[in-house]
Amino acid sequence: MKSQNWWLYVVKYLLVISACTFTLLPLIWVIVRSIEPDTGIESYSLIPRSITFENYPAAWNYPTVIDENVTLGTMLFNSLFVAGIVTLVSIFFDSMAGYALARKNFVGKKVLFWLALSTLMIPFYAVAIPMYIITIRFGMYDSLAALIIPFTASGFGVFMFRQSFLSIPADFEQAAKADGANDFYIYWRIMLPMVKPTVATMVVFKVLWSWGQFFWPLLVIQDYSKMPINLGLAMFRGHNITRWGLLCAGMIVATLPILVIFLMCQKWYVEGLSGGLKG
Repeated sequence: MKSQNWWLYVVKYLLVISACTFTLLPLIWVIVRSIEPDTGIESYSLIPRSITFENYPAAWNYPTVIDENVTLGTMLFNSLFVAGIVTLVSIFFDSMAGYALARKNFVGKKVLFWLALSTLMIPFYAVAIPMYIITIRFGMYDSLAALIIPFTASGFGVFMFRQSFLSIPADFEQAAKADGANDFYIYWRIMLPMVKPTVATMVVFKVLWSWGQFFWPLLVIQDYSKMPINLGLAMFRGHNITRWGLLCAGMIVATLPILVIFLMCQKWYVEGLSGGLKG
């Protein structure tokens, strides 16, 4: 019996290691390409022929070929700025809406909740053209506002916060109201701190979603100084040749902020996701 259990553990760990290795292969390939001399020739080897870090400064300064005032750092800042504003503002609005739908009684409450959920069923590409027209008419075309304002709230965020607030006992609100606290004070100082795992989960989701956008910025941004990092990485692909070393170095630079944010929030990430879905 013990020998059977031992073999079971061996098989289990081998499967986990194999799955992790298979999952990490693309990342390993990118890292290897980023520290190899850039020859413009695609290679599938996971072992570098030689090691150099020249691709990183070259990738950083590559956009100056098109606009001397723009570097990869400019585009990285744009992505950080847009992701930061979208995350902060949308979490504020989503959490307020979720709190109202979870703890308040008013006419049309269920209708509003189902309308918020229905937005999850509509593909982004189905509303991209109307959004594009509205962006132009409001004078936001070719500005960072076009990457921020359309995404300052989401049905998924409203759903997650509503489920989390529903799991909190009403005693906390009643005690606060007995002390004379108003609705916003209860929401901001009592209820929101109690759903920190959900906040951390939504931070990860919002940043990842905002950071990974490509199609929408491609539609509304033309100025290189306002492009996010994803559009900047597309500059390394030409009609006849792709600068694989520079492209992979840029991808590593673009990945680092996301990795740092996830590591900072991972303590609450799973707890918030499971708690929000169960609530």
